[in-house]
Amino acid sequence: MSIDEYFHTLTNFTPRQFQRETIAKILNRENVLLRAPTGSGKTETAIAPFLFAQAQQIDFPNKLLYIVPLRTLANSLRQRTEELVKRWAVVYPLPRPLTVTLQTGENPEDPRFEGDIVFCTIDQMLSSFLNIPYSVGRGSANVNAGAIFASYLVFDELHLLDPDRSFTTVLKVLEQVKGISPCLLMTATLSDEVATYIVRAIDNEDYSS
Repeated sequence: MSIDEYFHTLTNFTPRQFQRETIAKILNRENVLLRAPTGSGKTETAIAPFLFAQAQQIDFPNKLLYIVPLRTLANSLRQRTEELVKRWAVVYPLPRPLTVTLQTGENPEDPRFEGDIVFCTIDQMLSSFLNIPYSVGRGSANVNAGAIFASYLVFDELHLLDPDRSFTTVLKVLEQVKGISPCLLMTATLSDEVATYIVRAIDNEDYSS
């Protein structure tokens, strides 16, 4: 089936051109910086490649880490994604149901990133990447770091990150996982200068709706 058909099954909508192009790039394990307005369907665009890859049984990570700057955002996106996964499973059932989990300081339900789709805050992800995870002891730190390198990584609301701290570390993450984990970086507003800097870091193109 085509991306259009899969996307319609998932959302009941035909994908926009930027969604179609982004999904195709991610399925090809390429990194993408997506600049698109709020409400344009960035979340569906991010989740779609993971589910499509499961249906097509193609070479793609079996875990999705969806990283956000705010706890409230992680909660709301988790709920939306659970509904998408339920809709998808009706048409494309898997041998076992996909688990959608949450890992924040307020809701530490998946400290080892064991879910299939894990929503976590930037501090949880970066501390794990740096091998000093907030969620588990140092003895298990390699488990979380390994999960990052084995996952499809989505960074949402990139423009809300602290430019001098978490944003800089995210760029280090991108450099380390390049060629290993496909990454999608999403933002509603980002200057051309910063976007160009990020694109150079991920060696890919910048799509804007």
